Amino acid sequence: MKREIGTAGITATIVGYVIGASIFILPGQLAGSAGPAVVLSYLFAAVIAAFASVAAAQLGSVFPKTGAGYVAISKLVSPLGGFLIIWLMLAAYVFAIALIANGFSDYFAALFPGVNKTYAAYGVVLFFGVINLGGLKSLATIQGLLVLMFMVALAAVSFGGIVSIDMDNLTPFIPGGMSPVILAVVPAFFSYGGFMVVLELAGEVRDPSRSIPRGLAISFLVVLVTYACLSLALVGAFDWKLLATMDAPVTHLADKLFGSNGALFVTLAAVGAAATSVNALVLVASRDIIALGEAGIFSRVLVGNGDGRQSAAPSVVLVTLLAIGSLMLGQSVTEYAIWVSVITLIYQVIVGQALLRVRHGAKEAYEASKFRIGRTGLMVCGVGLMVISIGFTILIFMENSARALGALVYLAAGILYYLYAKRQQERKQDV
Repeated sequence: MKREIGTAGITATIVGYVIGASIFILPGQLAGSAGPAVVLSYLFAAVIAAFASVAAAQLGSVFPKTGAGYVAISKLVSPLGGFLIIWLMLAAYVFAIALIANGFSDYFAALFPGVNKTYAAYGVVLFFGVINLGGLKSLATIQGLLVLMFMVALAAVSFGGIVSIDMDNLTPFIPGGMSPVILAVVPAFFSYGGFMVVLELAGEVRDPSRSIPRGLAISFLVVLVTYACLSLALVGAFDWKLLATMDAPVTHLADKLFGSNGALFVTLAAVGAAATSVNALVLVASRDIIALGEAGIFSRVLVGNGDGRQSAAPSVVLVTLLAIGSLMLGQSVTEYAIWVSVITLIYQVIVGQALLRVRHGAKEAYEASKFRIGRTGLMVCGVGLMVISIGFTILIFMENSARALGALVYLAAGILYYLYAKRQQERKQDV
């Protein structure tokens, strides 16, 4: 694929992917347990996201290829490990599309009360499936416009809310102690998920060893400032107990600050935020499928057309169909979110292992990269990412053992499929 994405494109894609519908919903709900200190929960969650961002920047710079996560893990950990991260993340992307599509339908129905929410959810998936068939340049343009729209809305309510803070709403700042604040870090981290998306697009980035770290750094700062300011504005504008009961807290904040027209614009922005997330998810999931097609694990039909040029069309169609199937499961937004979180944490454990091995396993590429975090940086980031991810995974599995069983079954199915595909490859080579 052509290297058409620069720093601005990376930033727009990551911001659009990370700042999705969840930030319009979660802060208010989390304030119900953490109180005004929900701001701290988002800051603590940012620490976890920082580890993931550094890991993505380093691996993406050393392996500037489409599906860089698969390429890096296959080389540094094992071919099976490389396959498993894509197998895992495909499920995460598909569940996440269903989650965001449901969130989109709620806001869309708020704008158009007569619209059937189910039709709206399926419609947004189909719409961006078709849009993704149109090529990367058209996607980048749409993505950039939608990101600009909801960032303007979030900036307006955040600034207006902070200027108008009622200090009485911030007292006491930690009403229930630090325990609920720490517990709120886990769901808050869901809003930060997605910085590693850049690994799936590394093959389409211009000057990747410069553009990827810069794009990630800018994106991380934008997301961090946005979340911190918005959560502070919300708890400063409303009593935290009242905030926890609001269905659309950001819309309520906009209505308080700017009236009905402001609330309308923010609701439109929420719809745009959900739309950009669906768009980005379809895009990156299709690139993962291409990577497996090139490796011979999936059918070569999914790689591209017959003239030798890569095309994402077949993989986009497959991702769209899988997302429709996920929506048909009819799970709650919370359940979809839990599964996405579990899968992402397991993925990060494997990425942490790769980071620890990059200096030796890809010595020449690492030394040639313009972006290197050094031996100590690799150790701290790799171990930190693994420890944090394992810890959260254990907490999730302890809460519900059925989810642990489901994850094991899915992993086992992936391993069996991989062994079958490799066996088929060997048979073809023997013929």
